[in-house]
Amino acid sequence: MTSNQRGGITFNILLAMLIIIIGILAYMLIKGDRTRIGRTIGTGGYTEHQTPPARPQNRAPAPSTTTFNDGLGQAESSTQYPLDEFGAGLAQADVFRRDINNDGRPDRITRRRVENGTAHFTYEYTIELNIDDEFVDITPDGFNTVEGAQCALGKLRFVFTPAFQVIKISRPWNETWTTPTPAKKDTFSIIQNQIHHIDSAAMPTVCDVAELF
Repeated sequence: MTSNQRGGITFNILLAMLIIIIGILAYMLIKGDRTRIGRTIGTGGYTEHQTPPARPQNRAPAPSTTTFNDGLGQAESSTQYPLDEFGAGLAQADVFRRDINNDGRPDRITRRRVENGTAHFTYEYTIELNIDDEFVDITPDGFNTVEGAQCALGKLRFVFTPAFQVIKISRPWNETWTTPTPAKKDTFSIIQNQIHHIDSAAMPTVCDVAELF
């Protein structure tokens, strides 16, 4: 074998090896690019078909959807008042005429909404008997609601038939407004032109006492 033949064989071998190496490098580059398709630039990117893991969130309970009726019906008159610069104060007063002692004369119940500049507020009730055309306040202590953004701690409902009664369901505050606690039901009735507490009963543990009416 001549030197020219040996040189030709060596050249062919080197050329074949070079082609193989180029092929391997091209395959690796193509494969690497495919694994990056759909990724976002930066650390921890996600492909177009991936959903990032949900982040845990501490969300407050949604506002109560319980529709509550205090039993007073349509107000005879309603007056709205301006609040102070903090959004607090008497917001509205509704006046109702109801004969609560069955003497044929309309008595007066006033419901006042009092804001305190937060998501919480109260309804305060005043009950007045029409005696000789003068209104006499016979409201017991504690005739008010305790309204929270998500849960009410106290509510009142007025009942007029077959006899006048006021039902109050309330529960104590504990840790947060939305911490459920055992509720209590108190019933009031009118006796000799005075409102008396006539019954008390334990109720379930709840967040929003409106659910118990």
